[in-house]
Amino acid sequence: MKTSITALLLLLLMACSDSSDNSAPPAPEPPAPPPEPTYELSAEIKRTEYGIPHVTAEDWKSLGYGFGYAYSQDNYCVTMKEMVYASGRSAELLGEAQGNTGSDFLFRYLNGDDAEFEERFVNQLPQFSRDLAEGFARGMNRYREETGDANLAEGDYGCRDAQWLFDVTAINLFKHMRREALRGSSDNGTFRNALLSVEGPAEDGATGSLNEAQLSDLADSAAAAVSELQNLGRGSNALAVGSESTQNGGAVLLGNPHQPWFGAGAWYQAHLTLPGEYDVAGAALHGFPFIGIGFNKDVAWTHTVSLANRFSLYELKLNPENPLEYLYEGEMRDITPVEIVIDVLLADGTLEQQSFTFYESHFGPIANLKGVSSFLDGWPMFNGSVLAFRDANILTGIRGIEQWINKGKASDLQGYIDALASIGNPVFHEIAADRNGEVFYGELSAIPYITQAQLDTCVNGIIGPLLADATTNVIISLDGSTSECEWGDDPEAPEGSNLYGASQLPQLRTRDYVGNSNNSYWLSNAQQPIEGFPTIMGPVGYEGQQQFLRTRIGHLMVEERKLASDGLSDTPLFDLETIKGLMYANRVYGAEVTLDDVLKFCGASENEELSIVCGVLARWDRRVDVDSQGAQVFTELWKGFGSKLGGGFQGVIANDTFWRINYDPSDPLNTPAGIDLEVASNQTLLTEVLLKAEADLTSKGVALDAPWSEVQYLQRNNDNVPIHGGSGTMGVYGAISARLSEGGYVNPGSGNSYIQAVTWDESECPIADVILVPSQSTDPASPHFSDQTKLYADKRWVRFPFCEEDIAASQIGETVLLQE
Repeated sequence: MKTSITALLLLLLMACSDSSDNSAPPAPEPPAPPPEPTYELSAEIKRTEYGIPHVTAEDWKSLGYGFGYAYSQDNYCVTMKEMVYASGRSAELLGEAQGNTGSDFLFRYLNGDDAEFEERFVNQLPQFSRDLAEGFARGMNRYREETGDANLAEGDYGCRDAQWLFDVTAINLFKHMRREALRGSSDNGTFRNALLSVEGPAEDGATGSLNEAQLSDLADSAAAAVSELQNLGRGSNALAVGSESTQNGGAVLLGNPHQPWFGAGAWYQAHLTLPGEYDVAGAALHGFPFIGIGFNKDVAWTHTVSLANRFSLYELKLNPENPLEYLYEGEMRDITPVEIVIDVLLADGTLEQQSFTFYESHFGPIANLKGVSSFLDGWPMFNGSVLAFRDANILTGIRGIEQWINKGKASDLQGYIDALASIGNPVFHEIAADRNGEVFYGELSAIPYITQAQLDTCVNGIIGPLLADATTNVIISLDGSTSECEWGDDPEAPEGSNLYGASQLPQLRTRDYVGNSNNSYWLSNAQQPIEGFPTIMGPVGYEGQQQFLRTRIGHLMVEERKLASDGLSDTPLFDLETIKGLMYANRVYGAEVTLDDVLKFCGASENEELSIVCGVLARWDRRVDVDSQGAQVFTELWKGFGSKLGGGFQGVIANDTFWRINYDPSDPLNTPAGIDLEVASNQTLLTEVLLKAEADLTSKGVALDAPWSEVQYLQRNNDNVPIHGGSGTMGVYGAISARLSEGGYVNPGSGNSYIQAVTWDESECPIADVILVPSQSTDPASPHFSDQTKLYADKRWVRFPFCEEDIAASQIGETVLLQE
């Protein structure tokens, strides 16, 4: 009965519950969580020892954003200053005294305004390239916004509170990259000056002819002027050793670019990762949003500066009745004036507009080479002509970003070679290796499509042959009156570029080794010469010609390592440690081939004034290690040889009277050698250069037998950091470029810069030992202002962490998540 009553009560309650005003309200719905914030840009930045940033992002713009920010933390002011010049605004922003109006005129002419530049160049690039650059620019701007102008870096490369700062755009970045690509052509000092020396047609227009003495003077002037084009301060060494020449049957690569240490063209280490698409470590040029020399999981690569032709001149035969017309295919064509106007900041703070007029032919702008020789001045010149300038790299610097990204994506050597087909490389030999044990050399860079047949027929008249002979084919002037001398059209090359396509350029793929030290392609492997190409592809150290001493010692060290005769290891062939030992050997090959004869001369000489300097050379160890004593004497001795006997642009002593064993094309690594002491002029020469070496060093306060550490050093805050290595022209593989000044070779400006030695084992992680000689940061207050410089002084290396666990093990500081 109780159960029935209870059930009845429950039913009554349930029946009333739907309509009862006294029922409890339903529980409120929990509030919706706030929406997750969305970010247009998001990048993760980790730093490992010595300040190396590792940037990871999920899209290209964010990757550039993180890299631009991390780079700016170390070197913001460096790239900002370069962008001032690349944008053609240096006189406007820095003032007439500090800026460069000539450079501004040139780059306003080449680039147009921002809208024109974007339309003509940037919009032709794939979207990922533009995204990467846009992100990098935004990262730089964010760094400035957060830091404030009052807190930016000080020092030689600082810009604290500078009035010339501005917000960076991707356009600025692309102009900066383009300017770097043109340093070997339009922006090279000789030809920049030539383009800016044009004054238009002369009223008198006097013409005539040159006598033999004047022609000889013109030739001498051209030979002297062309040396600026060489600029081996931007040289390099590269060596890639394949499975046939390594101890473990893999490959190992050594990259040793001799770039500037500071400012434009200097290196910055980084690791950039876009998961599943791009994962590359190494070094980027300042202000470039991608890795230039580096490695990924499977491939490593490096470059050396190539001295192949990057331009040509055209001789235009002017209309005697109208000097703004020239003969082409039997008809007259117009030369068109183009006026460029820039703003210039005067000393009183006001802006003044200044103008310059360029003159254009269909080949390119008119150039006046009066800076080379007064005989090449005038409109017209003595022979009734003017010269036009055509640049092979007008578009290459813009294409470069795409090529370098695609190289970084390669999973094997073939993929790397395929990436080179776009010819986005302005001036470099390509050297690469992969984990499968293959290695590659290629002169796959921007070279105008001028055939050897054209060189044989189109270099005619008076000026063309004279310039070609005087500069050993480095400056080529072609006949501008006929289409037969136009650059050709290779369907494999980028459309409209008139460059050689990849398959027609010198290259070698092997499992032995390849190497280059700025000579031509000819001896990329000493046992497998590359031959049969036109001189335009390698006029310096061309096929059969004498080679740089650095080229010779590089190949000889390879052969010695194969035989284990170099003292680096008792085991023949290469591994990571022996290739690093080769890099730091610091042998002076010029001493190896001449010093015995110098000392023989010293021993026979009755000139007591030579006793001290000869004694120092006798005790010297023939190296440029930090504890070497006397290297400075041989450095100045070799400089004396060069000034008296130098081989011009070829960079060698090509003098058969000097050498005891003359150059033999069949033995290019061992000849020439020795000094012919039977020749009286050589004895006189030795006396002069030895005494001058002693006098020059003494006048600068340098003891003849001081250790190299006290003679060659880099000043970093209060420290003088010793710098081993020495002049590349005297055969030092690890070249350092420094001039003798008060106290020694103080503050070298270029040479060994970013060095990498890369190999692989059975793991997924590449093994890379690296060093950035000038260190990561140009900020004197940074802990990374000189830390790697001091490692280099001790011949130490940094193991570059690539895989996640290695990055975690060497991380310094907190992970930064950069978003907006």
